[in-house]
Order: sequence, then structure tokens, then C-alpha cells
Amino acid sequence: MICERKVSGARRFGFARVETFRKMEMTRIFSMKISSLLRAPLLGVLTALVLSSTTLPLRPAQAQAQTIQIGVVDEDKLADGFKKYADAVAAIDKRAQDLDSKIPAREFLTLDESKTFDDAIIKSVSATAPNPALDNLVKQGLDRRAEYQGLIGKAVRSDAENSRMTVLQGYATQNRAALSQLSDQLLQLVRQQQDDTDKKFTDQANSVVAQVATDKKLLMIVRKKALIYSSDAVDVTAEVLNRLNK
Repeated sequence: MICERKVSGARRFGFARVETFRKMEMTRIFSMKISSLLRAPLLGVLTALVLSSTTLPLRPAQAQAQTIQIGVVDEDKLADGFKKYADAVAAIDKRAQDLDSKIPAREFLTLDESKTFDDAIIKSVSATAPNPALDNLVKQGLDRRAEYQGLIGKAVRSDAENSRMTVLQGYATQNRAALSQLSDQLLQLVRQQQDDTDKKFTDQANSVVAQVATDKKLLMIVRKKALIYSSDAVDVTAEVLNRLNK
């Protein structure tokens, strides 16, 4: 589960761009899916930079008459230093962890409670304000989940406890398919936020790099990893970061 692991904060720009309780297995589906999503690096920023947006064509006569001016960008430094992008990624990670902590409650809710829960948690993906109604449903569901775990662990149970366990098992059974569907829907919403974030900051970064290339009269900007050697004099990473972080 996301809440049980250290969320990876290393996002890099790329230039080309169980049975303990059988009835409770569904609550792990979302965790596994969303954890897999967030372990993968976000789609690269600064897409197709080389030989595209910052390459300024020369006429033949110009090419013979002047030295080609080239700039270099260190993509690792750019990834580490692009604060707005890092903050946006951290916000998505935090939101995913929050969803991961709430989704298990869905397994032990009644049908009416489940409908309210589904609507509220889906809205929470893009909402910033707290939702007391959702928080209350999460508490109810998690309390019932803990109650079920306690009953399962008892070697001897009273008739009342057996009846209560049957009720809780019924909730889990009726919610299994819907819980899986909800997990898929939430996963897609988080994935869309990732894609939107990538595009937003890709566009910003490409624009700034192009501006730096124009201001410095550079004909090309290449990534440092693509080079065997480059002088620090042609490295424009700091300039790009200064403009991106303003």
C-alpha cells in the first residue's frame, strides 16, 4: 500500500518523452494498482527538445560563415530544481496516499452508505476542501473492518458475535465488484492528473528553453547525457531553472 511505502520523489525529465481475511482481499486492489502507477516515472518533461523546438535552421551561406552555437541542459539538475513541477508531483502522491487510506472503508458500508461514499471520494480527487461526510463514512467503514478482524481472530464466539460477523461478511460480499470498479475509476482519475501535470510543465519547460536559446542566440540545445564531453561554459541549466522557478 502506498501508505506503507516511501513514495518516490525522484521524477526525471526525459527529453524524448493475500489470505488473512478472504473477504477483505478487494481492499488491496486499489493499493496495488495505484502503487504501481506511482512507482513508474512520470512522463518526461522537455519532450523532443533536441532538433525540434530550439533548433533554428541556417541558410547555407550562414552555416558556412558562422560557428554553430550550442547549449547544454543537465536533465537531472533540471528535474531536481524545477520546484513547481516537484510540488505538483508531491501533491499527486499525497492525494493518492489519501485515497489509498480511505478505499478499504468502502468494503464494509451499506448500499446507501456506499453510494454516498463513491460520489464523495470521486469528487475528492480534484477537491481541495475537506469533506466531513466522507471522513465520517471512512471512519464507520474502517471501524467495522477492525470489528470484523477482531471477530475473525476469536477462537470462540457467541451467537451474537457470529450473527454480527455474518452481517459484516455480507457487506464485504455485496461490495466486492463495486469496490473493484471504484478502484479502477480512481486510478484513472489519478492517471489523468499525472498526464495533465506532465503536459502543463512540459509546455512551460519547452517554452523557457526556447526563450533561452533565442536570447543567447543558440542554434541548438542538447541534453548533457547525450554528450561525451561539454564545457560548463555552454551549460544553460541554471538559466532555465531561474526562469522556470520565478
